[in-house]
Amino acid sequence: MRNHRTVLFAVAVLLAFCSSSFAQCSSATVRGTWAYQALGTVMMSVPGSAAPMAVPFAGLGIMKIDYQGRYTVQATMSAGGQVQDVADSGSMQVNSDCTATDTYTYGPALGTDRLIILDNGNEMRSMPTQAPIGPMAGIAYYRRLAWGDAQCTTDMVRGAYAGWRQGTVMMPVSGQSQPVSLPFSALVTFTVQPGGNGTAASTASMGGSIVNFEFSKASIQVNPDCTAILNWSAGSKQFPGQTFTGTLKYIVLNYGNELMGLDTSSSGGASIVIENDKRVSMMPLASGQ
Repeated sequence: MRNHRTVLFAVAVLLAFCSSSFAQCSSATVRGTWAYQALGTVMMSVPGSAAPMAVPFAGLGIMKIDYQGRYTVQATMSAGGQVQDVADSGSMQVNSDCTATDTYTYGPALGTDRLIILDNGNEMRSMPTQAPIGPMAGIAYYRRLAWGDAQCTTDMVRGAYAGWRQGTVMMPVSGQSQPVSLPFSALVTFTVQPGGNGTAASTASMGGSIVNFEFSKASIQVNPDCTAILNWSAGSKQFPGQTFTGTLKYIVLNYGNELMGLDTSSSGGASIVIENDKRVSMMPLASGQ
């Protein structure tokens, strides 16, 4: 009888342990300040076209969520190269299995998303299920900035970084009234000195054509809310005599060890491109390393 009771006790303990190890999420799991980055395609009505057209979009923003799942968003969106700042608010319903849905308003229109919560509430992914601007396919990637309000300084972003860029560029073509949409990817390395000035280099693929860029000037300014603006100028041996300029918007994560970015302007053509970077070293790397 004693052995039987011992076995029953052991089984009860095991079941209790297993049940406690299952995912348990609530609105409290996601409260705080988040950075997010999105990339995808939206079907939009375009002047001159009878049917909706597939338009590339990208976005970058900060979301603040309270204990009840209510949130506000401040973001920058690029759709077909048209860039604008947007703000919306909504509420998130979190399920115990760490899935979630949200509902928000964008002007007079209603939007909904489906989400999954990862890494004990430090990451999320979302997919639009109803988009105010048109049917949309894409994924948004969320990272926690802070459990409360985010706090950053320009001195956080210094040292050597490496990263990747991905999206679409709308390039003007001689003899065509509309720019041509080209898939874009790039690898980039850059160094930021204390104070925010730096240089960079990248190898890019624009529709399969490989182009190398040297960024002679880059300057980043970080805001207290962990958003940042980087202005740059660059040249390329493939385009002798030309100087390209542009602006990136960033969100600074993990005390400057990671950056999420979005192109907001480029003299080389409309750019619907996101960027992700990680710090390689707190000090600049020697050439060739």
